[in-house]
This record gives sequence, C-alpha cells and structure tokens, in this order.
Amino acid sequence: MTPRYRLFLLCGALTMATACAYARGFRLEGRIEGLQAGDTLRFERILLPSWKYAPGFDVVVRKPGAFRYRGKSEHDRYYLMTYRPKAGRAAAGDRGGKPVIVRPGDRIDMTGSADAIYYCRLGGGIYDEPALSSLLAVDDSLGRIRGRYLENAREASERNDAAASREWSEKFSRFYDGNPGVDRKNMLRKAYEAANPHGSLYLLIDKIPMLSYTPAKEAHKAYETLSEGLKKSYFGRMYADCMARMEQLAEGKPAPDFTLVTTEGRTVTKADFKDRYLLLYHWGLCPGSIYIDRQVRDLFEKYREKGLQVVGLTESIADIRSVYESLPAGEKTPSAGVDDIRPVLAGMLEHGWIEAELETGHPENRQIMEAYAIEGWPFFVLIGPDGTIQARNYTNAFYQAKKILGGEPGGTAAE
Repeated sequence: MTPRYRLFLLCGALTMATACAYARGFRLEGRIEGLQAGDTLRFERILLPSWKYAPGFDVVVRKPGAFRYRGKSEHDRYYLMTYRPKAGRAAAGDRGGKPVIVRPGDRIDMTGSADAIYYCRLGGGIYDEPALSSLLAVDDSLGRIRGRYLENAREASERNDAAASREWSEKFSRFYDGNPGVDRKNMLRKAYEAANPHGSLYLLIDKIPMLSYTPAKEAHKAYETLSEGLKKSYFGRMYADCMARMEQLAEGKPAPDFTLVTTEGRTVTKADFKDRYLLLYHWGLCPGSIYIDRQVRDLFEKYREKGLQVVGLTESIADIRSVYESLPAGEKTPSAGVDDIRPVLAGMLEHGWIEAELETGHPENRQIMEAYAIEGWPFFVLIGPDGTIQARNYTNAFYQAKKILGGEPGGTAAE
C-alpha cells in the first residue's frame, strides 16, 4: 500500500468516524435567472485532499428561475455544483463548477444567471462575512471575464476559425498577467486573513489540497494558529491527519518504492536508480510545462554523464503529438511564456530520458502519483543517490534540484 493511498484512507476515515454524529438540516435556495424547469443542479462532494468527487445530491428545477433543496449532514461539507440544462449546454467557464461550503444548520442562497452560474453570489452561512464576500465577488468577476474568453475560443473552433480560437485561447492563458484585478484580489485576501487571525473554515478548506506541496514547518505553523474549534472540526482533523501523512514525503525521508512500465515496454523500479540522482518530472500540455521543459532538457544534458537520470510522467504522449501535428508548420503559434509552441512540443516528443504514460493499462504507472502525492503540472521530485527525497514540489523543486546538482550554497536537502 502506497503512502499516498494510506493518506486517502486515513483522511477518508474521518467521514466514517463522524457517521454516527447527529445529523442536522440545511437549506439551499437559489434565484438564478435563466434556469428552466427540468434543468438539474448536481452537487457532488469534494473529497480532499485530492479534489476527487463523490455522489452528493441532485436538484431538479421545478419553477423557472428558482430552486430549493433541504438536506441533512452530520458535519461540514464541501460541494461542487455543476449545471446540467435540460436542453443545450452550460456556458464554458474557467472553473469546473461552483464550490459551496455548507455547515449543518446553514441556509445558503445563490443569486445570479444561468449563463454565468459558476460565478453566482453566495449568501448565508460563512458567506455572510463581509470580508469573504468582497474577496469572492472579485474572484468571481475575474473568472467570469476569463471564462468568456474560453467560450469565445470554443465558438471560434466550432466555426473552424483556428486563428481566432488560438487568439482567444492565448488571451485566456495570459489573463492574469499584469491584470490589476489580481492585485485587488490579493489585497482582499490579505484583509480577510487579517480579519481571521485564528483561521476560518474557508481558509482551512483552501489549505488542505496545498498540503501535498507545503513545507512541513509551514503546514505546522498554519495549524498552530487555528482556533480550538477549527482544530476539532471535521476539516480541522482532516488537516492534522493529512499533514502528518505528508511528513512521510518531506525532504530527507526515504523515497517510496515504485514500479513503472515505460513507453518502450520496459519495467523499471526505484532500485534501478540506486546510487544515482533521479528526477521525476510530471509534465503535460500546461503553460508551466511549456515554459520549463527546455530547462529540464538542458539540465539533463548537463548532468546525465555525472549520474542524473530523468523519468518523465505524462498522461498521453499521443495527445501531445496530435496537438503538435495540428499546428501550422509555416507560422508561429504563440502560447503562454513562449513565442512559438510548435518547437516546444517537438522537444517534448524527443525527450532523451525514460518516459512513462499514466493513461495506460498499467495501474502501477498511476500508483506513482499516489505514492509521491504528485498533483498538477509541472511537478518535480529529486531522489538522491542514497534513496531519499531531496526536493519535491512544483517548479521551485526544479530550481532546488539545479542547486543540489550544481553543488551551490543552499542546495543541500533540508534535514
């Protein structure tokens, strides 16, 4: 059993531990312009820390423009609402749904419009706090504009206007670059945190998924600031449990064993890299990977003769090849962080290191993601010759790996 799998089991055990608690009622009500009778609002439970989903409940709209739901819960819940219209499709957005935190006894109201339902305003429960309401209002406003860019890209693609689709996709990717709304959002976030020096349910839930890459000392420091009530809450106990499990993947700890089937059909294990540096690199079609991939290849070429090996983990190389072949060869295709994405993709298809695909018939390939709690792209884990973790995180772990391999001051793994 992998450490990551144990993390899911132990965190999930909290649900079982509270199953016998007294269930209290809660209410959800919405005034959403454009909702039609027969539309469905699906509320799925968000399972932290991995952001997986479990069945919750469906609300079928009976009266145009409004809905109501009464339920019961033994503890605080975190839901993702998705809109499933009876006819047509939901508008594209920059998020997969509307997150909603509901406590037993809460009465949550939602107001907005169906064409931007994932950016509707929440009221009641924790959402009545002015500082949080202001923060979410700005976040929703930014997301609604960015989501429209994605919708424009989709509409352009459907009318076979590839140039316009790429232009809107590029605007979508670069939306937050220099956007003054981001500064305002950050300011409001700081104001909300200042107003809640001992934490809040919103901040607590927001931090749990980050535990997979938050340094242990930082995670402990944040936990110690929490009020006793939050520590004893369902999500407070989840935070503590997940924090303890993640200490198994801290720098200096033994790296978990793994087995992989490569794209060449070979089987490799952690033991095959004994006495060498090994960099695990989770990459894919994301701006971060596109920006840093050239640097990873340069690092490999510089240190491969000195004992560095890289194992690339990606969902599907065929998907990347398909995107590469679809791009015009005679013109540049800008993307976030690069003037032309085509040569970047070409480099990705010619990595000189070991590659393993995750979307295959080999479940052991997916298990390495759980063993090392790898989430998102690009993610790096540097394993030292002694078999211990020396760096593990997103891009900052790559730069830490560069320091370690180069013997620079501050490049040694933390004790």
